[in-house]
Amino acid sequence: MKKVLTALVVFAVAASVAAAPAVASIIDGNLTDAGTLRATQDTPTQFGNSTAGTQDSPGGGELDALFGDIVGGTLNLAVAGNLEGNFNKVWIFIDTKAGGENVLDGTNISGGFNEIQNMAGMTFDAGFSPDWAISASVGSGFYSVNFSDLQADTGGSSWDGGGFTDLPAANRTGGFGITHGWDNSNAAGVTDVSAAGALTATTGLELSIDMATAFGDGALTSLRVMAFYGSAGADFMSNQVLPGIGGGGNLAGPSGINFNSIAGQQFVTIPEPATVVLFGLGGLALIRRRR
Repeated sequence: MKKVLTALVVFAVAASVAAAPAVASIIDGNLTDAGTLRATQDTPTQFGNSTAGTQDSPGGGELDALFGDIVGGTLNLAVAGNLEGNFNKVWIFIDTKAGGENVLDGTNISGGFNEIQNMAGMTFDAGFSPDWAISASVGSGFYSVNFSDLQADTGGSSWDGGGFTDLPAANRTGGFGITHGWDNSNAAGVTDVSAAGALTATTGLELSIDMATAFGDGALTSLRVMAFYGSAGADFMSNQVLPGIGGGGNLAGPSGINFNSIAGQQFVTIPEPATVVLFGLGGLALIRRRR
């Protein structure tokens, strides 16, 4: 029996080490240390494919992969890819508690011009009712990272910068407990004809979020996240969603988007609850063999 218990202890330690999330040494938009991969793009971009390798990403944008971990009261998120320098936006929606908006109601505040209100009527997957949203955009002379409390209809700018000439950014701590880094020069990843190279993109938007400040709860151990890319006015959505939509064209006007009608699940859970379940089954299997 001692041998079995020893095996279980060794297994537990090994599982703990394997599952321990990485902590980026610097928040800079270099995603080689971004942590746990949660979703990989499966759809070629129909918002153009920039190959310039510059911070203004002329000609297109894409979302290639989503990374995320919870570490000691901090939510680390990263989206690999690039945004065209015409103020198109990446939106990250986060579900942490009961309530939230499974259907966006058009009364939300996001800072800037409150473009989130143009997404009224957009319906998320069943089981996903976000409480918070983060958006980022860049153009000539200006970039921003904004935050929204969807339940309280409050929010604003976490950080305003000087446009793509002010990128790449590293360790910029702004309002709402959000520290960001951003390298918008990606020229790898998906193309307009193939999503096969999604994981070759290693730069993008990186966020370190103090959960007590942002969400009012620093003890969260699990939450749900999804991301997508859309127009400057948030009135037209691309086909770049994470998790992906399995191919197909742009999603178009938000009021007509219902993620329940798209195959698959367009949100992820951080951390994945299956890790604990699998460990438990493994332990039971060892005990049963010994008996």
